[in-house]
Amino acid sequence: MAFTVSRNGTGAKDSEFGNYARLLRIRGVDLGKLPRVPEPGTGRRWLYGWDSREQAQAFADDLKKQTHDPEWTVVEVPGPAAEGPLGPIVIQIAPRSTGLVFGLHPASRMIIESAYPHAKCAAATLAINFDTHLDFVKTHGGIAKLAREMIPTLTGLQLSELDRLGYVLLEERTDRTLDFVPPGDLVQA
Repeated sequence: MAFTVSRNGTGAKDSEFGNYARLLRIRGVDLGKLPRVPEPGTGRRWLYGWDSREQAQAFADDLKKQTHDPEWTVVEVPGPAAEGPLGPIVIQIAPRSTGLVFGLHPASRMIIESAYPHAKCAAATLAINFDTHLDFVKTHGGIAKLAREMIPTLTGLQLSELDRLGYVLLEERTDRTLDFVPPGDLVQA
């Protein structure tokens, strides 16, 4: 048996996952190598797996205080936790009048640095300029296709490594999920 902390037992929004990862990091957890379990109710992401309910409850209490959200609860999950990286990684997309800016969430950078020490993140952000939205669609075929081209440069990961970690594209201003690729090792689990 393992225990995890989930938002209301039904899963966190992709934007809320950043708060979860940030608090783990503040507590000194290596986000690239940790005991993890599938998110209860959704299976969308890996969450931290604690050995005891008390440890998980302490984290849930801290998360509630930090986020001012009482919906974080402890959930008992079957089986022991498996070691690996937290995931998926979060890529923030900021629309600009002249194009798009892609940025790697700081917690995601920490996951990559730990889980894939050979990866060399080329830049904190990457910008793509285009004249009109129609030009963008003609040239790149949409945000999901463009992301597949951009994220390896941003993260230093090969596509196979990226698919193992999974990723979510979040619009910076609205926290709206633009695309979601589940962690490949979670799908296999």
